[in-house]
Amino acid sequence: LDLDRDHRLWRAFSALSERCQVLLQLVVVVAPPYAEVAETLGIPVGSIGPTRARCLDRLRRLLAADGVT
Repeated sequence: LDLDRDHRLWRAFSALSERCQVLLQLVVVVAPPYAEVAETLGIPVGSIGPTRARCLDRLRRLLAADGVT
């Protein structure tokens, strides 16, 4: 079951835009200060949180559509 869930997660993650994939990898996995994320992505610090929220919402919707709750 874990393997199936992981497969579905990565399939949904791969369906995200490249920008969302990079942002989520930085913010969730690497977790540097937002100033570094902003510099790396070339976006204002104040945009990181809202963009992250939109990316996570999109990921949740993709997973829900695939039957993952």
